[in-house]
Amino acid sequence: MKSKFRLPRAAKASWGMLALTWFLWMMNANDREIMYRVQPEIVKEWHLSPGAWSAMISAVFLAYALIALPAGILSDRIGRGWRRKITQVWYMVIFTTVSIFIGIRATSMHWWQFILWRVLGLGAAGGAEATNVAQCAEYWAPEDRGFALGLHHTGYPVGALAGGAVCAWILAAFGGENWRYIFLITPLIGYLLAVALWMFANQHTYGQVNAFARSNGLTAPEDEAPVKMGASEQWALTKSALANRHVLLTVFSAALINFAQTMGLWFLSPYLAFVMGKSPAYAAIIGVVPYITGWLGQLIWGYISDYLGRKNTLVILAIWYAVSILLLTQIHSVAMMWVILLVWGLGLNAVFPVQYAMMADHAPKAAGSAMGFLLMLVFLGSVPAAPLEGWLIQAAGGWSTSSGYVAGFFVAAAAAVVAMVLQLFTKDAKSAAKRKGIASAEAQHGHI
Repeated sequence: MKSKFRLPRAAKASWGMLALTWFLWMMNANDREIMYRVQPEIVKEWHLSPGAWSAMISAVFLAYALIALPAGILSDRIGRGWRRKITQVWYMVIFTTVSIFIGIRATSMHWWQFILWRVLGLGAAGGAEATNVAQCAEYWAPEDRGFALGLHHTGYPVGALAGGAVCAWILAAFGGENWRYIFLITPLIGYLLAVALWMFANQHTYGQVNAFARSNGLTAPEDEAPVKMGASEQWALTKSALANRHVLLTVFSAALINFAQTMGLWFLSPYLAFVMGKSPAYAAIIGVVPYITGWLGQLIWGYISDYLGRKNTLVILAIWYAVSILLLTQIHSVAMMWVILLVWGLGLNAVFPVQYAMMADHAPKAAGSAMGFLLMLVFLGSVPAAPLEGWLIQAAGGWSTSSGYVAGFFVAAAAAVVAMVLQLFTKDAKSAAKRKGIASAEAQHGHI
């Protein structure tokens, strides 16, 4: 009996768009993650309590969440496919520019300035993410969309890993007091990538994608929905997508997963710095350890979801999260933390491209809106996580007491279990069944 699995097939333009959106996503990830890598130094400079730092994180996530949905709806309205570049490029330019303001001491001398630039920058990043993922998805046939988004999302662990390495090098070379250099140097590549996307995304490259799909027996993305629709039709499709039961359950599950990730991962740097007494450079790098294996997990699970189904894959990954976070409560050494984080990395963030593929499957005509809805709930889920973790740490005795962190790990694991239960009540879109049917038919004819 021959396997039903096959290698993905796509036009050169599909691979080109995947490469561009991958690099843009890498920059988005780097910009979002670097503030966690230098968290101990920021806390020291402004003498911040756990509550003050956590409130800032909540404000940032709230901005990310509130911008994502209207940004996705606007992106759908302006156009899908190649036309999504119109919104994506401007979101990238905005969040890159305001990130640089943090790197300039004159515009980031005060705590309120740091908060302002982070809120504005990551609010724009929320819009960039929704349109970035939708544009990548729409340059690929749905039969191979899970693979494409899984490979696309490896940009996040690579960006976070590279950003963490750069942060550690800058802190070690220039001292913790010069943490602003990180925000001044790393975002600049975003401008070049925005120009490259603007030049690449056009009618010609999108036409190549659709022609290849039709000539190879795949679903042409253009056949799922036209590039441009009337306002009334687009609004009706958007409302339908946001009311879809499987979309709703998936986005609520995603919110719980991100809640769990916020409590389980983003407080590890202060744990190492203040509880275990490690250097600022070492504390900066530990948060990116899961991304060493994370890129592989995203690629594998995205590909598997094309055949196993989005629902089954998401259930498995939610369980993976719960178990990995529970293991964090057993940390007794740095070596043990490394092992746990590397294992968690195989499932960490792999859940998000599968969720995005689920959105694109259930709402192909309003993918931007669905992606924005997913992002909104994901980051609204993180809004209460940071204050709760901050309160647990403070109640347990402050930054230097381990019990507050451990309590947060237990809460995070419970959230992942609830996410798994919600996902059990979803089902895959018809396109998932179609993908399996095509793969099975090819296997019967020897096209593996």
